[in-house]
Amino acid sequence: MGVLTVLESIGVFAFAMSGAYVAIQKNMDLFGIYTLAIITAMGGGITRDVVMSRGVPVFFSSYRSFFIILIAATLVIFLKNYHKWTFIITIMDAIGLAVFTVDTCMKAIASHYNLLAFVFVAVITAVGGGVIRDVLCSRVPTIFRKEIYATASLTGALLFWALYRFAGQLVTGYICIAFVIIFRLASVYFSFNLPKIKQISHREEH
Repeated sequence: MGVLTVLESIGVFAFAMSGAYVAIQKNMDLFGIYTLAIITAMGGGITRDVVMSRGVPVFFSSYRSFFIILIAATLVIFLKNYHKWTFIITIMDAIGLAVFTVDTCMKAIASHYNLLAFVFVAVITAVGGGVIRDVLCSRVPTIFRKEIYATASLTGALLFWALYRFAGQLVTGYICIAFVIIFRLASVYFSFNLPKIKQISHREEH
């Protein structure tokens, strides 16, 4: 099993857990839970493969991903009352964000993408599933409302682009995975966000 396959499996498992957990929070039935787990785990990768013109998305060419998603979602269902789930899901979500970013960076390098395309596919893969999940749950996507999320993926992708020629893709991949995870979790722990622009009301102007 290659490095890319391992990274994809880790990312799928992590995001499937995140999707299943959100579905349970929204009081969805079993069908909803598994559907949201699948969409969260596969949405970004499918979008990436379509954008990169890779033909049939890789998730449809192998049963491995579906088995991983079923295991992850079932685990969340049976342990739904575990008191530390919020903490665990935050970590798993950060892992998914990191490995999907790096996984796509490696594929983009192999496809000889320029910097703009490289960053775009890396970020859209990392955050795409979560955005679709949030839209289906009728809430503003996490990347638009709080904490450092897409920014962590973006910064990790830029770091990969800057380092891989000197350190090699494998070493750079490990460095960037650690960086994105730490960056994401630090933003949650210290509650720092990108600045928001507030509109001044007419009443405040007077």
